[in-house]
Amino acid sequence: MIGPYSVNQMDDFYAALSRGEVKPTGIMNYVQRLFIAERCPAGAAVVDVCCGRGLQVPVLARYARHIGRYVGLDISPRNLEEARHRIADLDCSVGLGFPVDLIQCDVAVPWPDLAPFDVAVYTSALEHLPREQAMASLRNTCAALHPGGVMFLSTPNTPGPAPRPLQHRVHVYEWNSDELLPVLADCGFAVHDVVGLLPPVSADVPGVLSDEYGPAAARWYERMRQVVPEPFLGPVVASALPGCAAEVMYVCTRKLR
Repeated sequence: MIGPYSVNQMDDFYAALSRGEVKPTGIMNYVQRLFIAERCPAGAAVVDVCCGRGLQVPVLARYARHIGRYVGLDISPRNLEEARHRIADLDCSVGLGFPVDLIQCDVAVPWPDLAPFDVAVYTSALEHLPREQAMASLRNTCAALHPGGVMFLSTPNTPGPAPRPLQHRVHVYEWNSDELLPVLADCGFAVHDVVGLLPPVSADVPGVLSDEYGPAAARWYERMRQVVPEPFLGPVVASALPGCAAEVMYVCTRKLR
């Protein structure tokens, strides 16, 4: 903990894969980072809010070398030190293709004087801040974007009234869409898409798929369960069920006015 914030990090899925270990959250983590990288336009200035250990950078270096710059913000010196080592190793092995700046700061207070950004990455971190600080961080992120700039925000979608029982004990405050969507609008964002990242924990997935897409979708899911390992199938199924997914990504833009 640093102050009221949790600085626990999601598993390093790169390291896990090198050990032959595959977790659903690791696959989710990679999928969302690839989703973002594929949508970063050429020359984009990218800010990674609560960048942690820099897990977004290798995917950008592989699939979005055309971006203009990357700035990572994090409150934890230890996380940033790990990010620096990762980025240095990556630069030596494959080269980055874009300049990188890592800055220690509390994203819930006014940010350093940074140029406006085209893309904000805010993945699996909002739940590590108390509610009021999380809202402040969203307002700061919106202010740092050009009008029309894009934010990719992922966070658990936890049912029930606040304060909700936490899906993961290292979290501080978990949101759901009913609470978060009005907050995003109030902070200056327009939400254009909601993408499921982790499957619902207790829902009848075949039944939900059948209700949403017809009986053939349930048959497709049962066939996929026979041939696709669960850590890979989960994020694919979740992408079609954002309303009941355990974690979701909000694709937002800063409102023009």
